[in-house]
Amino acid sequence: MERKLLEIKGLKTYFYTDEGVVAAVDGVDISIRAGETVGIVGESGSGKSVTSLTAMRLTPGKVVEGSITFDGKEILGLSEEEMREIRGNEMAMIFQEPMTSLNPVFTIGDQIGEAVRIHRNYSKAQARARAVEMLKLVGIPRAEQIVDEYPHRLSGGMRQRVMIAMAMACDPKLLIADEPTTALDVTIQAQILDLMSELKASKGTAILLITHDLGVVAEMCDRVVVMYDGRVVEESDVVTLFTHPRHPYTQGLMKSMPTLDSEEKRLYSIKGSVPAQGSLRIGCSFAPRCEHAMAICREQSPPLQEIELGHFSRCFLHASAEGRTGHEPAVH
Repeated sequence: MERKLLEIKGLKTYFYTDEGVVAAVDGVDISIRAGETVGIVGESGSGKSVTSLTAMRLTPGKVVEGSITFDGKEILGLSEEEMREIRGNEMAMIFQEPMTSLNPVFTIGDQIGEAVRIHRNYSKAQARARAVEMLKLVGIPRAEQIVDEYPHRLSGGMRQRVMIAMAMACDPKLLIADEPTTALDVTIQAQILDLMSELKASKGTAILLITHDLGVVAEMCDRVVVMYDGRVVEESDVVTLFTHPRHPYTQGLMKSMPTLDSEEKRLYSIKGSVPAQGSLRIGCSFAPRCEHAMAICREQSPPLQEIELGHFSRCFLHASAEGRTGHEPAVH
């Protein structure tokens, strides 16, 4: 079995606001092995992006508990200078919105070449050559001309490719992709996903993919982590998750996907919405929306437990099925 490249344990990232404390990430455990693609899915506000930004040490929130180990090194205790040696070099990120992530006053070539000039001491000419090489690698035509353009001259799909070129310039061991296909048309989405798959195959890069698109997860991922209200509620390999989802929230997500053989006129939707961030947690935070909620669900928070080998779920239904709570499980 491959070693764990990134291991997040018991991570709690809180935001301290005028309205109170917001537990954006509340006790999350996630690991990814070298060469593996792990997906994190969930609705907006579930803590996916904050988890990834915390792993990069870029979150404006405060880590109050937990550890993050990258390539055998605990990174939460590193100085900012030490972290800069890792960030962009061994661990890189594709941000959600390329237009706000690219600097409008620097050329594409300057921005791609910055990482190799910092981390590999390339000269300006070497950095420009590397930028052209990376633009060609991500399928951008006329790379020799585009390298001298500014971001506003490029389309959304082209800017997203530039973001990938920037992230991959130093051949990182881990690529974190936060909604890499958001706001792109389906043709460009497919091209971006194919590109990431090719980079993974050729470079052996591990990918942590944050998305709300289950179709992307099915196509790209080896394992899947489902998050809800700052916590992991289910985790398994991708085939098991799609064929035998066990947590009611995951089941709801699966039922909301359109299928070719469905005769339903309306798609299923989970009633209610994600709890407001900062709201007091009593019991299971999904209980108000759950069709199978029991009394204990509103009183206690269920633990994340292994229900089958490598398959974890945070739900009292599994505990009751094994006779641990004294409650009858709902049929589902």
